[in-house]
Amino acid sequence: MDNLPIDIHSNKLLDWLISRRHCSKNWQSNFDEIRQKISNAIKDMPENEQIIKILDGGQFINYFHCKEILKILYETEKDTKNIFGFYSSQKIKDWKEIISLYENENVYLGEAANFLQRYVQYE
Repeated sequence: MDNLPIDIHSNKLLDWLISRRHCSKNWQSNFDEIRQKISNAIKDMPENEQIIKILDGGQFINYFHCKEILKILYETEKDTKNIFGFYSSQKIKDWKEIISLYENENVYLGEAANFLQRYVQYE
């Protein structure tokens, strides 16, 4: 019984997520704060081919891009660990905060559902 698929129409996915309380009704208001933090964090990025490729791709930076950027920053900023093993780099702190804002109240689910709905309908 647990392996049965759920059939949800793509244009009703966001409504389904909200009605099942997987994301909140006001996810869009939290999303605006996240967009502002992303635009501030992009201004202070290291010169790395992978990061430049993500940022110059002409795509909208979403949750999954943020996770990828943080993963790359862990590699490029690995020499900034302090004595306790935590990263002292402000870049890593900024991107971790962005990801935590996305994961708070599952804003990333609302964003992903919105993008999926838009891509299916218009592209």
